[in-house]
Amino acid sequence: MPMKTDDVKATIKRLQDSFNETMSVLYDLPQEYLQQPCAHGCARGGRARDLIVHNIFHEKQHTGQVWSVRDQLRLLQGWDNQDLPALLADYYTSRAELVAALFGLADDQLDAKPKDGGWSIRETVDHVIYWDRNSIDTLEAELQQRTHPAPTPR
Repeated sequence: MPMKTDDVKATIKRLQDSFNETMSVLYDLPQEYLQQPCAHGCARGGRARDLIVHNIFHEKQHTGQVWSVRDQLRLLQGWDNQDLPALLADYYTSRAELVAALFGLADDQLDAKPKDGGWSIRETVDHVIYWDRNSIDTLEAELQQRTHPAPTPR
């Protein structure tokens, strides 16, 4: 029986339509308007540019939440035998996004934690590095074992 995807398609369409409306407003926004004050709460009392930056990172934050649920459902992209070059490109892009998130921070800001609790930036990076190394070291050892098996005793 084919998978039902009508709601997913409708959700994607809503996202696309909403983003098209957003782009219609933003595309021709005069560059100098980015410096104008913006009263929206998400601009954090700042300028129009601050609101747009907030919206970009708000989107990334909630994209992460969707990926977390997909992980729990074991539905991450790539689990369907994606080729190694495509997997490596995704891996590299993911790491680049994490590195990009660190640019412009002061050293003491690495220890900042979310207001609702959770790990600091430093703890999050340490977690990523630890489990990346742990998992890839295991993968490498398994590859070595398969390609160069220990001789069987006689």
